[in-house]
Amino acid sequence: MTQVPAYQQPDLVKVWDKVSERYRNIDLAAPDHQANMQRFLECVGPPEGRSFCEVGSGSGTTSAALARMDARITLVDISPKSLAFARRHFEGLGLRARYAIQDGLNLGFRDGSFDVVWNGGVIEHFTDEGKVALIREMYRITRPGGLLLIVVPNALDLPFRLGKWIAERRGKWIFGYEDDLSEGRFRRLAERAGLKQVDLSAHNPIVGWWFLPYGRWLTDRLGLNTTRWHAKQTRFGHALSLAARKS
Repeated sequence: MTQVPAYQQPDLVKVWDKVSERYRNIDLAAPDHQANMQRFLECVGPPEGRSFCEVGSGSGTTSAALARMDARITLVDISPKSLAFARRHFEGLGLRARYAIQDGLNLGFRDGSFDVVWNGGVIEHFTDEGKVALIREMYRITRPGGLLLIVVPNALDLPFRLGKWIAERRGKWIFGYEDDLSEGRFRRLAERAGLKQVDLSAHNPIVGWWFLPYGRWLTDRLGLNTTRWHAKQTRFGHALSLAARKS
């Protein structure tokens, strides 16, 4: 029987090196980023003095915000360009971190190395076998009493899924293979990875509209592009979060 590969895009590093070129346009003062940080801190608690590992760190901008709150940061990514961007971002802010070019399925850290292990926008780019393996490996390096947090695009965000479909048909989708998750599927994958108890929630019903033609203009005209609306919890929110406390 042929083994199913962990990745379903053959040029993984090439894809994410290309995506990294967009990181310079990130505006952390924008309402969507403010809302994401608000929800993140509600999940993880005060960052000061705690160790955080972002597996698939991309731009590292959220981790940089945590570093400014005196968290100890380790950034892991398989894309050299992404990690180089994150390093420049940290150094430009006078912040320190550890950097590791590693495959998330085979992390070079001891069991229980970090207080919080997390990522956002990563696991949906794996097949189910890869998703389970990544959850298991991230949970392995979470210390007892620590927190695993994973954020994915929500399959119930229908405007986003339509916008992605349009972009794929037009050849404008740059993120490669992406398999967005529902709450039920996410919970079942976590169970397969050995997690006994998880909490799931979704927020941000606004950003999915931005993937549609004139979607950002529409949300602006309706006065919805605010931190309050982006942080709103709803089962149709774009950002679906899984949190698991390691006993």
